[in-house]
Amino acid sequence: MKFLYIIITMREAFLNIFPTSTNQNRSENREDYETISTQSLTEGTSQATPDYTELHGGSVPCPSCKGSGLIPKELEGTLVALIPVNDERLKPKRTCLIVSFWVTLCILVGSALIFLLMPRTVTLSTNRGPIEIVYVTGRDANHSSYIDFYFMNKINVTSGNYIPVDLVNITSIITSKFQPWSTDIVGHGLNKSFTETSPLILYRTTRELAFNNTVSLKGIIANYCQAPFSRYTSLYVTLQFDVIVTITYYYGHTEQVPLTTQQQVCCIPSGNCTAY
Repeated sequence: MKFLYIIITMREAFLNIFPTSTNQNRSENREDYETISTQSLTEGTSQATPDYTELHGGSVPCPSCKGSGLIPKELEGTLVALIPVNDERLKPKRTCLIVSFWVTLCILVGSALIFLLMPRTVTLSTNRGPIEIVYVTGRDANHSSYIDFYFMNKINVTSGNYIPVDLVNITSIITSKFQPWSTDIVGHGLNKSFTETSPLILYRTTRELAFNNTVSLKGIIANYCQAPFSRYTSLYVTLQFDVIVTITYYYGHTEQVPLTTQQQVCCIPSGNCTAY
């Protein structure tokens, strides 16, 4: 027993004398063991776990199918990913606002253009006032069988168009209404101050237009106008004017606007019914 005790005591003394080298050897042995264990574990895992592509039979997950679909590995770089219609990326927050704004703007601009460019009616009117002064150009002083004269008549032309229209012609047919049932044409009217080559431009306004009228009265009407008492009083004859105004719109459309009116016209030889 004493001999065994001596051996143990000598061993401990020896370890106390060389502690660093022994501990270093132990540490190196431990690191080598851990390295070998890690390599073995890695090799085992690699051998136990197959490749990700091999796991899916040569296919890879579809990038736009939310992980629920597969595509062939060799077509991964050529296929196009489709985005669902209800994908949030296709619905920015301001899309509806922007689309609504542009649609509203287009509607407003279109409505304004239609409102401005739509052709409107051109109307004719007259105050039906008597014509007091005429210019006699010829008459039968002996037998009073005829009397010729001319005068100016006026009408109002009203245009409701925002785009100007061209007034190219004014004509009139004059019918005697000395007797209400009479239909005898006794004269014509015309305005020569404007034509198709130099029209009168009408804007959104009312213009008063004058035109020349030439009348020739015969028979009983001429006898009435040249009666002896015509020297002392004013005499008038009722004439009907069928006026036609020709206008041209900006897009080339030509239209004729009619007006029929009856007026009292002075017919005495002096031509001035304001003197009495």
